[in-house]
Amino acid sequence: MSKRRWPLPFIKYSGAGNDFIILDAREETPIGNPGSLAKALCRRGRSVGADGLIVIEGPDDKVPGDSLPRMRLWNADGSAAEISGNGARCVARFLVDHGASAESISFRTDIGVVTAQVTGDLCRLQLPTSGIVFPNRRLRVEGRHLTGTYVEVGVPFFVCFHDNPDELAVRFLGRAIRNHPKLAPRGANVDFVRIDDEQRLFFRVFERGVEAETLSSGTGSLAAALASAATGKVASPVVCDARGAALTVRFRHVSPATPGTDPTTNQPPRGVSEGPSSTESTEDQNISGESPNLPQLITETDPSDRIEFVDLEIEGDAMPIYRGEALVQASRSPRR
Repeated sequence: MSKRRWPLPFIKYSGAGNDFIILDAREETPIGNPGSLAKALCRRGRSVGADGLIVIEGPDDKVPGDSLPRMRLWNADGSAAEISGNGARCVARFLVDHGASAESISFRTDIGVVTAQVTGDLCRLQLPTSGIVFPNRRLRVEGRHLTGTYVEVGVPFFVCFHDNPDELAVRFLGRAIRNHPKLAPRGANVDFVRIDDEQRLFFRVFERGVEAETLSSGTGSLAAALASAATGKVASPVVCDARGAALTVRFRHVSPATPGTDPTTNQPPRGVSEGPSSTESTEDQNISGESPNLPQLITETDPSDRIEFVDLEIEGDAMPIYRGEALVQASRSPRR
């Protein structure tokens, strides 16, 4: 290990207002310690600034026949993340900008193989996981009882409905919910949602790892829509307005949830959704290893009281916004 400053080329992409620094490591380019790099590069005002750092790696030579690139994601605070819907859409656009077919792009993530289609600045992404919704979960926050919906869409969310999210102190309330002991050990992202009509909603989102409100969230859009659909107030497709931009999400309802399906494994029930992920082995679909248990918020009540959605899609803009070279200082380490 050594520490020194060196120039690092990067491209910054934006997906509906979420911005990501993308590093291309497919040719074994040394990128240093990704967690340290994320903290160094994503800090706004003192560095490049972004919601997260994405490293694109080449195919895994340990997997026979693997030809797919791999997306790895680190949050602005240096912690690793399972997936970002907007980040994955930015990766799809990046791959198209670098020669991939715009009609069908596939790459690996920590929740399995995602697929996408790109048309100009518009990217439509399919996730290889089902969405599991646990309605009417109660938390005591800031001395008050709060009823919300817990949602797993590859990452955990706690969704709160409110008539006017713009009047909420999202920075403080979001942090209190995100760090609530009953959501440990992973914590949760937090959505504050207003349903406008059967196919439109508005939301604000506090994201773990960024530890702040962000302008948008792809998985946050899905979580908001699925929590709303579980109440019967919206139906697919749903336009999800955020402060950054609007995203359109699509899904299909299969309720009750398939017996034996564990939402923390991020695996859809076999035979329900088509695509590369449905034919992969369990090991391939759960690349990141053993999934954590459901939080106490779910296990202390009835975890079987849940609603399942499949064929999850996120559509919205994804585009390059800046190309540059950063001078960084971080510990070099072998590729993961």
